Amino acid sequence: MTDIPSSEDSTRFNPTGTSGELKRRSAHGAVLTLAVQLFKMVIQFCTQVALARMLAPADFGLVAMVVPLIAAIQLLNDLGLSAAVVQRQTISHGQLSALFWVNAAAGTLLALLAVALGPWVADFYDQPQLVWIIAAMGSILALSGLTTQQMALMTRSMRFGTLATIDLASVIVSMAAGIIAAMAGLGFWALVLMQVANGLTMLVLSWALSGWIPSRPRFQRDLGSLLAFGGNVTAYNILGYLINNLHSVLIGAKLGPAALGLYDRSYRLVFQPLWQTTTPILRVAVPLLSRLTDREEEYRHTYLMLLAVTMVATVPGLTATVALAHPLITSLLGARWAEAAPVFAWLSIAALTLQLRQAATWLYQSQDRTREQLRWGGAGSIAIILSYPIGLYWGGLVGVAMGAALSGLFIQNPLLWWNATRHGPIRLRDFLSLAGMILISATISALALRWLQTELGWAALWQMILLVAAGYAIFFVLIALTPRGRRLIGDLFDIARKLMPRR
Repeated sequence: MTDIPSSEDSTRFNPTGTSGELKRRSAHGAVLTLAVQLFKMVIQFCTQVALARMLAPADFGLVAMVVPLIAAIQLLNDLGLSAAVVQRQTISHGQLSALFWVNAAAGTLLALLAVALGPWVADFYDQPQLVWIIAAMGSILALSGLTTQQMALMTRSMRFGTLATIDLASVIVSMAAGIIAAMAGLGFWALVLMQVANGLTMLVLSWALSGWIPSRPRFQRDLGSLLAFGGNVTAYNILGYLINNLHSVLIGAKLGPAALGLYDRSYRLVFQPLWQTTTPILRVAVPLLSRLTDREEEYRHTYLMLLAVTMVATVPGLTATVALAHPLITSLLGARWAEAAPVFAWLSIAALTLQLRQAATWLYQSQDRTREQLRWGGAGSIAIILSYPIGLYWGGLVGVAMGAALSGLFIQNPLLWWNATRHGPIRLRDFLSLAGMILISATISALALRWLQTELGWAALWQMILLVAAGYAIFFVLIALTPRGRRLIGDLFDIARKLMPRR
């Protein structure tokens, strides 16, 4: 394999077209991805409910004990290089190949590291079977190292249809593998098999569909800026990792696998639908905004619309889950999971803060301000991390979730947004005006839902679905009462009309 000629090298991997064409491509990609993500969400949701009824909480707890280790090592596997590939204005085949071999080598070494750490983790939790679970899941690291650059390159090129196909196929294969294994009585191994099947399917499809093959390993002198960008992203992601996983380590060590199983199911029920809903926008935000940094007004309008769509799609649903936490948990998972309801409610509030935090990172990364992101986001992340042991000591499972929600809402997000809006096209008043309207309207609609549920005494799953739908309806009525809300609704309908297929 040889390098691509230099005349083609600097343009082959860049999306082409005017800013309007790039926006339309991003919008159509977001719609396609959203359709796939909604289908994925239904599949995953049904699978999680089915597995919760076939497996014991301790089965989920055992696998949840391993996930923090694998997720931590996964951050070192990526090294932030996929984000660097997406953000850069131009990138060469030689740079991509060098980054590929860095990721491949890191994945192999880190997979071996995971296996070596298996006995230590098993001793820490006093669960001998974790040695074999870690050995099996360590293979995911090696698979990911061979996949990272293919996926990043397709994201950079805005090939959102191909990415959606890979996502959907990987989920279908992994869910089928998990259900079959659970029905066969394999217990926690069904959950392990799901993870491995997902990684293997993604590897095969990304190589088959990316259309790119790396050249032989070769040192590139101009990798310094890419590695620096990736290093800042990785450092910030490590703090994000601690936010997303340290609670599991502490709960598993102090309260055992059954309690961790309750917490883990609550966490998955909140965050998996959220990830599926927001993935289309997360996927297009940074590559699109990175191409608009030299056009401030277009950048500002595009960013605020992306933020509005994200919040309108998710915030009313999250506030509804806070209001309906107990009947939702019992109708979905059964009465034996009722203890998870208050955890579920506080984690829904934590998810709201995650949405705001993620939207702030679009500003930092698209504007190449990752060092500032690390400094200000890191300070808030430390506050969240410290809240976990404090919350666990004072309030057990509920205390951990409460600490995450309150520290994210009152410490991390204010720090991130204050600094993010000091420079660049987006000002703090822009964010507060939009986010304030949406959050207030969603809170009022959630209170109305709580009153309706109490008055009607509804507790069945289909009744919960109706109430959540009613919450969204109330939300849209409320924002329509303000001039800005009416403009927002008009913009959303305008986007929808443009995306409708023409006859």
